[in-house]
Amino acid sequence: MSATSFAVFAVLAACTGDDAAPDSPILPTPAGCVTATAAGDHVYTCGGLPVDVRVPARCLTAGCGLILQLHGDTGDGLLMDAHTKMRDLGEANGYIVVAPTGPDLTAVSGHTWFASNDAALVDMTRLVASVFAVDPAKIHITGFSRGAFVTWRMICNHSDLFVSAAPGGGGANNTEMTCFTGGRTPARPIPILFLMGRTDASVGYATLTQIRDGVIATYAAGAPQVIASDARYSHSRWTGSSVIETFDHAYETVSTGPFASAKGHCIPGSTSDPMAPAYAIPCQLPNTFVWGEEIMKFFIAHPR
Repeated sequence: MSATSFAVFAVLAACTGDDAAPDSPILPTPAGCVTATAAGDHVYTCGGLPVDVRVPARCLTAGCGLILQLHGDTGDGLLMDAHTKMRDLGEANGYIVVAPTGPDLTAVSGHTWFASNDAALVDMTRLVASVFAVDPAKIHITGFSRGAFVTWRMICNHSDLFVSAAPGGGGANNTEMTCFTGGRTPARPIPILFLMGRTDASVGYATLTQIRDGVIATYAAGAPQVIASDARYSHSRWTGSSVIETFDHAYETVSTGPFASAKGHCIPGSTSDPMAPAYAIPCQLPNTFVWGEEIMKFFIAHPR
């Protein structure tokens, strides 16, 4: 349903009789895998994948934004959201948050992503955006680790859909990921916010700098502007045909936790349990910045 038809439907429905409660919302019409459209939390099954979705009450009328959030290996949609609080941030700022869970990772407990899942992720994003008449200028994507590899692919392959992106902890060492480093670039330069761990032992800092430098070169960006920094992090911006901002940090996972070996492959500002049995990847606190909050601020600042 388009934004225009959604608005017309709401006006007509509001005038259909005295029995309708004046404060009752007019719900969007379910379609495809989007089987429920009330405000709140839903679990859909789209493309064979479980998809956790939060719909803020204000998003029952047209014009909200949408954020697709992708976990890394051994995570799932809700474990990822526990680190970023993106659903709460979306509730506060008028964004529907779509947090799918990838297929089973057979080597260990948890889930992962494959390039073969990309089409399903695009389809579910387009469908949720259509059902809830989302503003096409406010559709964004973020992901961490393997979810960041997917995010980079989406930047290169679907810049028509996603207007800005925030990958974290995913560099140029994935064979399925050749965006900016393997001769592929997006059809439209889009703003990028990038999280880089200096001691990232899972992906490697060299691969993070490689893809960052590929974006800088592709965007013909000038010298960096340091926005803020201290001894343990730096927030920098390069501007050219579009913008890339980085949060480059020296934080690490808790040294006695189950993901101690990941070191800088962690999420700053996460208040999740660092000793949890699954996806325990918060950076050891205190941290100067909160990654989830920085993502939301960036997306708000960079619509199409």
